[in-house]
Amino acid sequence: MDTVKLLSLLRTSSGSKSLTRAKLIHQKIVIQGLQNNIALCKSLINLYFSCQNYDSAKLVFRTIENPLDLSLWNGVLAAYTKNYMFSEALELFDRLLQNPFLKPTSFTYPSVLKACGGLGRVGYGKFIHTHLIKTGFGLDVVVSSSLVGMYAKCDKFDSAIKVFDEMFERDVASWNTVISCYYQDGQAEKALKLFEKMRESGFEPNSVTLTTVISSCSRLLDLERGKEIHKEYVKDGFVFDSYVSSALVDMYGKCGCLEMAREIFEQTPVKSVVSWNSMIAAYSSKGDSKSCIELFRSMHAEGIKPTVTTLSSIIMSSSRSAQLEHGKFMHGYIIRNRMQSDIFINSSLIDLYFKCGHVGSAENVFDKMVKTNVVSWNVMISGYVTVGDYFKALSIYEDMKETSVKPDAVTFTSILSACSQLAALEKGKEIHKYIVESELESNEIVMGALLDMYAKCGAVDQTFNIFQKLPEKDLVSWTSMITAYGSHGQALEALKLFHEMLQINVKPDNVTFLAVLSACSHAGLVYEGTLKQQ
Repeated sequence: MDTVKLLSLLRTSSGSKSLTRAKLIHQKIVIQGLQNNIALCKSLINLYFSCQNYDSAKLVFRTIENPLDLSLWNGVLAAYTKNYMFSEALELFDRLLQNPFLKPTSFTYPSVLKACGGLGRVGYGKFIHTHLIKTGFGLDVVVSSSLVGMYAKCDKFDSAIKVFDEMFERDVASWNTVISCYYQDGQAEKALKLFEKMRESGFEPNSVTLTTVISSCSRLLDLERGKEIHKEYVKDGFVFDSYVSSALVDMYGKCGCLEMAREIFEQTPVKSVVSWNSMIAAYSSKGDSKSCIELFRSMHAEGIKPTVTTLSSIIMSSSRSAQLEHGKFMHGYIIRNRMQSDIFINSSLIDLYFKCGHVGSAENVFDKMVKTNVVSWNVMISGYVTVGDYFKALSIYEDMKETSVKPDAVTFTSILSACSQLAALEKGKEIHKYIVESELESNEIVMGALLDMYAKCGAVDQTFNIFQKLPEKDLVSWTSMITAYGSHGQALEALKLFHEMLQINVKPDNVTFLAVLSACSHAGLVYEGTLKQQ
């Protein structure tokens, strides 16, 4: 059998992905002494890769006596990165650099940079970047775009944006990467501005662009802009794939337009698990656990396996609506199917059981958890506070410290609430010291909880000291301080503070007025109290 016939056979076999056929052809190539024929080796390597027989593909490449065809090296590099074999790709690239007869070209670098991004090897990526500047390959649009992608994958967003800004020529992939950089970095507004700039520059967005842009609208809860983008591309006849559809469902759901979210969801021909999750999350945000369960059953009937996100959303919706039956149904499903529960699922289950008054069930879930994460401890502390078992909250806080899990802002906020309810001043002071050590004195929520604790424990001086240190004073902190003064007979100080609050345009509510009236009542200032009512 000659070379032409073998090549034809290899090309027709690539679609079948038959490993047996690949090995038979390989045998014929070796028997006929054609194992160094570059064209045959390229096709054979591709066939082995399509059959996912990577060892045989490597063997073919290694047995070529003198592989001096650079397109062969580039093809193997591309195959490695396509199959997520990033370490092998970089090893092969190192061998290429050591070859005295071959030099990388613009077709080599995209694969290598993708491997660097996949492994998070930004140091190696920077080395290649320097090499690209020296050789001039950095001017190639595909290479530059790959460089932007590498830095983005390594979470070096500033470097990715810098390379993008310096590009002489751009492609849609490079625009998409930088838009995604801004989105991932929490700068959704900048992502949308760059999207507008992309369109002004004459580039047509693709589904990747639209997915990120609609997700940015979702994060900003910018319904009008999301609607505008959706409407425009419907009018232009853009075919939305499952990713764009899922982003639209998510955006409308988060912005409270459940009917629109459901309409898009129903119109999506092929619903991925992401689409189902987006729709379930939309109902979950409204606490509609009944609709979540109905969707879950439909999803199951269509053969789509739920993910951790699916389960977490449904349990959270059950918790929000205090629907014990729905939460228990999901808990049972997890146990029956022997699914691994993550920290979010377990935390949602604990929250659900506390809200429904099933403290024992919450404790059972907690006891079975791997308690290395602060989240699991926090949900128990806040749960005990919710049901009014403040001593248990303090007890579990001590257990948490003994296991060397460091409390965070959420921990302190919850435990200070327990101290407030028990008027446990000494314990509160101890926690205050820990807050200082943890450098959380600039945290507005923690300091507000500390202020409330001192106020309820009757420590007026400490309350005022905390009040002065607050990074920002809100209505609750002003009211707490007024209450503290009033409950200890310092009505004039309470009234003075009330006037200061009005002068800086903080609008009092009913609780504030009650605090002022109470202060006047304790001090016998009937006339002043009457004035406040008017």
